Amino acid sequence: MKTVFWRTLVIIFIILAIIGAILPGMPTTVFLILAAWASSKGWPQMDAWLLNHPKYGPTLRNWRKNGTVPRKAKWLASIMMLISAIVMLFTPAPVLVKIFTNTIMFAVAVWLWLRPEPTQQSKQWVDRALTDADILIDLSQQILFLKKNKTCYFISSGKNGIGETENSGKTPTGWHCIAQKIGHNVAENTVFVGRAETGEIYDELLDTQQPNRDWILTRILWLKGLEEGINLGEGVDTFERYIYIHGTPEKNPMGIPLSHGCIRMHNTSLIEIFNTVDENALVYLSKEPLNFTFF
Repeated sequence: MKTVFWRTLVIIFIILAIIGAILPGMPTTVFLILAAWASSKGWPQMDAWLLNHPKYGPTLRNWRKNGTVPRKAKWLASIMMLISAIVMLFTPAPVLVKIFTNTIMFAVAVWLWLRPEPTQQSKQWVDRALTDADILIDLSQQILFLKKNKTCYFISSGKNGIGETENSGKTPTGWHCIAQKIGHNVAENTVFVGRAETGEIYDELLDTQQPNRDWILTRILWLKGLEEGINLGEGVDTFERYIYIHGTPEKNPMGIPLSHGCIRMHNTSLIEIFNTVDENALVYLSKEPLNFTFF
């Protein structure tokens, strides 16, 4: 019954989003955010489809990671829903449809205004990161930006979300450096365990034989936190948590958080980054959206 409930909510929100795409004044993105939220509770296939949608996917992934809504966006969505509610009153739609639709929009507006807003402090950290970091990682959009080459790469961060706590399986945020580069000149798809080569080369046969293995391939960039009490020190230490930027099989999708806390990348992209940056290069992992057009 619980699955049926969540899937019914997903369908309702998607229908409202479709109506929003047709009816002037009614928002689409807000209802898709709600659809993604409901699908995460009981419809994983729909959740994956929404998060990978070519048009709305980045916004939905940003919401999933960040959870904040700018005040300007709240006002815009609320005004659009108010206009839509007024228009709905003058349509020939059945009274029950009008009541249901307008009630849903009112509830969504209340929910929207209860969401937290980005802080000024967060903006200041982001501005500094855009200036000083060698590698920028936007966890909200699942993108890594290599400043020297001005190139963006899709990544996959922790499936359990964002966080610094030891044994949480979450990806840390804040200022880091590359403490060690491991895997110089080894063959692509070389398998690592405990940062040591196993002598294996990943392929489909090996994957079939060990389907549940968390593959660490090709290169490792071992991260060290630089902020005491946040990502450095007892219980939150990125280095002691063995958080890497590392290679993963090409079959593993990028743009979706699926790792055990590390930053996964496809091997060719990882090699490009590995060959470009030095040890001690600065890395900033942000839960706030980053504007890469800055460059």
